[in-house]
Amino acid sequence: MSVGSRGEHFASRARFSGVTSSKLAQNVITAPDDITAEWLTFVLRAEVKSFDVILSRKLAYSSVHRLKIEHQNADGPRTLFLKLIGDKNTPDTNGYQEVEFYRRVAPRMTSPPIVKCHDAAFIDGRAHLLLEDLFETHSQPAQKTAPTREMSRRAVQALAKAHASCWNGPIAEAGRLDELGLRKFVDDLNEGVERFLRIADLSASQMREYRRMLDAAEVIWGRLTRQDHLTVTHGDMHWWNLLLPNDPSRDSVYILDWQLWHIDLGARDLAFLLALGGFAEPRPEIEEELLRVYHESLDVGDYSWEMLIEDYRWSAIRNLNIPAIFWSQGKHENTWRDALRRAFDSCERLGCRELIS
Repeated sequence: MSVGSRGEHFASRARFSGVTSSKLAQNVITAPDDITAEWLTFVLRAEVKSFDVILSRKLAYSSVHRLKIEHQNADGPRTLFLKLIGDKNTPDTNGYQEVEFYRRVAPRMTSPPIVKCHDAAFIDGRAHLLLEDLFETHSQPAQKTAPTREMSRRAVQALAKAHASCWNGPIAEAGRLDELGLRKFVDDLNEGVERFLRIADLSASQMREYRRMLDAAEVIWGRLTRQDHLTVTHGDMHWWNLLLPNDPSRDSVYILDWQLWHIDLGARDLAFLLALGGFAEPRPEIEEELLRVYHESLDVGDYSWEMLIEDYRWSAIRNLNIPAIFWSQGKHENTWRDALRRAFDSCERLGCRELIS
């Protein structure tokens, strides 16, 4: 389920139809009843004798299903995970974005940290993703609770690995923010934040900080118009978009739900996850440790520790926009007020005011 920073998107993506030359691959699965053994055989390139749906669950933006597969021989996965987004009554463009990720971006990454995708298609607001099933080996953290210190280290290592695979690459270059896009974003930012400030009942000092952010918006978000040290970012990097291994000695962390991917600073994902807390309380006592783990795992050569910290601090300022986004999405007041408190606390802790004063 995706409940993160919907609204801060910058990638200028090429159109992607989700359709191949094969008639079978053109089909979009909209319900488990659409699946046939013939289709699974085509997708898996292994003869499927039969299958059963062993679990179905409706989520906020999708439905998910586990499939148990019986093969004609020993080849092929025994279970699969099917994610369905949108239907004829409620089309959802987020399905397009996630399909595009698995078709266009995921081939540049490795599995792990990306869940292997066997098939992805999008047509007319409906999408399906047929993914590797990790139900027996992995789990998600309890909501509003961050993972253990060691598992958090493994999580930021996985994030660094994903970021490194597209660091300064052709996708990052093609999707970076241009001057026209920056001006439009700043106009939209001002409009959205002004609406939020009229209802938020903030203190005088909080209002001053928002005014500073808006006055400096072209500088804060203008970093994204530069060509250096950009990558494919998740865009919704909270703890429940991770699958954590039940046996860390055998398995790795995987990252889920890439429907909000875009081109940005790698530190932007970190600032949402660590500075803002990733929908849990931030842990300042291990913040630097996790940032160092990320930097050491990134290993992109010309990106120093000092550069990471600078980008992280600028990204923490951008967290002030998150409460406004949450409010505009109709999230519960407790959700956006928690984000507001955490954003101000982290800006104070990281000395962000001196960057824009």
